[in-house]
Amino acid sequence: MIETLISIVFCLSSALTVLILLLPSQYQPEQAEFPPISDDEERCKTSVQILVLGDIGRSPRMQYHALSIAKHGGEVVIIGYNDCLSVEVSRIYNKAVPVAFGSASVVCFLRQTRLIIDWHNFGYSILALKLGQTHPLVKMSIWYEKVFCRSASAHLCVTNAMRSVLKKDFNLQAPVLPLHDRPASHLNPILDPNARTEFLTTLPETKEFLSSLKAGSLRVLVSSTSWTADEDFSVLIDALLRYSELATTSQPHLPEVLAIITGKGPQKEMYLEQIAALEKSSKLQKVTIRTAWLSVPEYARLLASASLGVSLHTSSSGVDLPMKVVDMFGAGLPVVGWDRFEAWPELVTEGVNGLGFGSSEELAEHLVDLFGENDKLESLRLGAQKESSRRWDDEWNPIAGSLIGLT
Repeated sequence: MIETLISIVFCLSSALTVLILLLPSQYQPEQAEFPPISDDEERCKTSVQILVLGDIGRSPRMQYHALSIAKHGGEVVIIGYNDCLSVEVSRIYNKAVPVAFGSASVVCFLRQTRLIIDWHNFGYSILALKLGQTHPLVKMSIWYEKVFCRSASAHLCVTNAMRSVLKKDFNLQAPVLPLHDRPASHLNPILDPNARTEFLTTLPETKEFLSSLKAGSLRVLVSSTSWTADEDFSVLIDALLRYSELATTSQPHLPEVLAIITGKGPQKEMYLEQIAALEKSSKLQKVTIRTAWLSVPEYARLLASASLGVSLHTSSSGVDLPMKVVDMFGAGLPVVGWDRFEAWPELVTEGVNGLGFGSSEELAEHLVDLFGENDKLESLRLGAQKESSRRWDDEWNPIAGSLIGLT
């Protein structure tokens, strides 16, 4: 009944939007380039409204857009939920907007302003995780995104692979510009190993491991997760179980591992119960799993101080990339991550700054190999530190900044 009602409302909203968009207008979003900015326009401060469909605090890319626009003299208004925003901007409207392209298209049509869509992923592919590919709402979502996105003047996207999908499958005529995620300025490597150890001794999650940290017999593994269906946390649990088995039987030289998992999400309690049961049954020998919710500066320093980062992001579309890996590279932290999707090589260079895996067995092999041989781990760290030099401003200025006339 609820799904039927949603479908009816969805169709009525879409029909109304189509009707409005069909009205005559001088605005032609399909043109390949924007019209030149006049002298009067140059003298006015550029005003940008950023519409976020969800919690602003969980969308660092949109926060980075806002900071870059403000830094270049633009006025920024963010529209979306504000549960845990970590940056300051001109104004924030703490509202949810249920219809993305339809609402934005209507407003831009009436105000004769430019609409730019920044694609982090596809909404229909995320919806399909819950409802399945053949569900009517998923099919409707595909149609909706493909039709109404054509009202945009230009598009940004997170990978070259996504650009190919947008151009080919969505048949977009407007410019589609890849804008890869890069780390922000607050993420930086800590080059001194002693400084990394010193920071780790200050965290509540590491108090019981002070002697192991100072002795260098503990490896700190970090994974940030949203505890949702597109990140199968059981893969990491199974890999740590395998590591524990090997470390207590055939390979006793393997060091202790402290896995610190950050983030919030719907499946967190379910996995915490599983972890508690494993600890109670003594199946996690030489392995400890802790969860944490850290401030932005603390999280940045944790990444810079840890031994290895793990990404469980599986990509619902195959063409998006996990922001958490970008953050890890910004802090100079080497990464092992799920690599069974097309866009993975656009982010990680295999064997240089990270390693990919496609099963819990492969992940366990990487943990044994890297933690058992410190030289290999340090080689990957050097690669990650080199990758950290590629920053958000370097990517944003010539692409998004140029697009909206702020550079």
